[in-house]
Amino acid sequence: MELPIPNSLKKLWDAWNLQSCILISFSLQVILVLIAFLRKRTRSKPVLGLIWLAYLLADWIAPVAIGLISKSNCGRKGNEELMAFWASFLLLHLGGPDTITSFALEDNEFWLRHLIGLILQFLATAYIIYKTLPKNKLLVPTIMVFFVGTVKYVERTRALYLASLDKFGGSVLPEPNPGPDYEELMETYSSMRSVQVSTHVEVMPTPEVGTNIPKDSISTGKLGEPLDEMQLLQEAHRLFERFKGLIVGLLLSSKDRDMSRDFFLTITPNEAFRLIECELSFMYEVLHTKVVVIRCQIWYFLRFVSFIAILVALLFFLFKNQHELDHNVHKFDIILTYVLLGGALGLEALSVLMLILSDWTLIALKSSCSKLIQSIILKRRKWSGSISQYDMISYCLNGPPTWVYKLADNVGVGGILDKMKILYFSHSEKFRDDMKSFIFNELRLKSLTANNFRAAMDASSKRGDWALLQTSSYFKLKWSIEEYQYAESLLIWHIATELCYQKNKPSTHHSDDSSINHHRETCKLLSDYMFYLLKMKHIMMAPVLGNWKIVFQDTCAEAKRFFHKYSIWDNNVDARERILKVDAKYRPVAVKGSKSKSVFFDGCILAQQLSVLEIDKWKLMSRVWVELMSYAAINCRPNVHAQQPSRGGELLTFIWLLMNHLGLGTQFYQQERQAGAKMVPLK
Repeated sequence: MELPIPNSLKKLWDAWNLQSCILISFSLQVILVLIAFLRKRTRSKPVLGLIWLAYLLADWIAPVAIGLISKSNCGRKGNEELMAFWASFLLLHLGGPDTITSFALEDNEFWLRHLIGLILQFLATAYIIYKTLPKNKLLVPTIMVFFVGTVKYVERTRALYLASLDKFGGSVLPEPNPGPDYEELMETYSSMRSVQVSTHVEVMPTPEVGTNIPKDSISTGKLGEPLDEMQLLQEAHRLFERFKGLIVGLLLSSKDRDMSRDFFLTITPNEAFRLIECELSFMYEVLHTKVVVIRCQIWYFLRFVSFIAILVALLFFLFKNQHELDHNVHKFDIILTYVLLGGALGLEALSVLMLILSDWTLIALKSSCSKLIQSIILKRRKWSGSISQYDMISYCLNGPPTWVYKLADNVGVGGILDKMKILYFSHSEKFRDDMKSFIFNELRLKSLTANNFRAAMDASSKRGDWALLQTSSYFKLKWSIEEYQYAESLLIWHIATELCYQKNKPSTHHSDDSSINHHRETCKLLSDYMFYLLKMKHIMMAPVLGNWKIVFQDTCAEAKRFFHKYSIWDNNVDARERILKVDAKYRPVAVKGSKSKSVFFDGCILAQQLSVLEIDKWKLMSRVWVELMSYAAINCRPNVHAQQPSRGGELLTFIWLLMNHLGLGTQFYQQERQAGAKMVPLK
């Protein structure tokens, strides 16, 4: 049974399907060139969604158009030569722009699929061109664009291969070193022993992972002096070359740890976060763009040849159009070809300009570049600079009725509905300088006390108890950390923070009001940020969460029952005030037993205990939140951290890299293996 499609619509599709696909393919290339680089600077879901859609459609629409051309029964009669010309442009589109080769890290692992696609599309395009021989009047420009398209597609496939985790991990290893020849050494040793010559062994230096870079000092200026933007960029590049092995789980040497730690202990919080921002930008570009492929002499030459080839193809087509094609080809097809040629030339020029204005070019030129150009390039933001916010009370009060959730669960889309609700009601806050200073100083203080590997690993394993130990309230509050798993402690402290934020507002007459309000706002921002991660990006906390979903659903169920009992539907302030009125004298596990995993009223008890503290509770709570965050950061899998720069960046990833630079990570080794030795007689 045929679908009731009008004949007029069928004829319209048969006449314009190829041209439509080509225009769409070209438009997608323009979108990717112009906005793909924005994904490391924004967390906007519409922008990221548009880039994702353009990326997927670009890989789909071009092969479809090549397939339509290869059938040879589409388009207008007499257009075979022009369609072969278009096929070369479609191969060029499949090569993609320099600004994006993969949308996610997983795309890099499919480099072999892209290699097969390259071979098949190359053969299909070559077949289309072959069918137009020997009478193809546009053979010269067609071959030129075909060559450029092949180069572009090879660039993309090679970039995907180099960014795959196996290949990337291999690139940070030192050169193989078998050590001295054992047989020769033993012969020497035996002969010396036979004549009783005293000898000693000279140990050769050990090549270190990630140190195949110049061995100059980590700092271009004197320690303690402020660094300008160019120096920060150079330091970030050196640090990236040394520490990029963290991404694939490699252990770095104690030399790298001590070098980085000593340097970071001397710089300011803003400099530290700016360094890490640049470092993560390098990570993004290596993993998701063509920067590694095109930054060598042969590819610079190929880029120049490609630009000239497209320009010559444009001039050649212009000549042919004026003398031979006017009466044989439809006017729209001529215009479309000019659009493809002009667009390819413009996008190629734009790609070259973006390469010239990149951070990598500044690193290569160093001080040769003018101060004006440096200031234009270096001032660009390299991440979103924001942290997402959401809280559990809003989560329990917001959203559709319960029956909608039940219906969604029955059809298997309950999780999607839940995420859509959070995306709608959540918001983002700017990551302020005072928060940078507080977090950096807390981690710096830990680093100063961690002078060896054991102390560093012990400091990294703390999830709030270290902050409590700095006060006289440790024994009173330690139950909220020691007696619960990480996810339970996080929810308890989150609920307590929400209640204290509502109850204990800073007094306008207090002499230290500014400091108290600073810690109060920091505490609230970190609490809401960690709750957002727990719900929306729990993969970043997966290694430490345990059975968090059971705890979370029981806690939310008890909270919703409580709000329903007092007819609280959508007022967060009323909800918090009602919770604060509960006289929680005894721990829930003593009253209700342990069948339910809810920690709702445990949070209430903690809030009451914090409210009566005589010390600055907001500073204490902020320090606990920094520990909870740093514990999640250092235990998150490195490849998950590597995914975040392409999504606008995450504060948790900044904390992970900052902790490693301060020597607080776990990916270091202390004993360096002996790589080589030689036996020398004593004089």
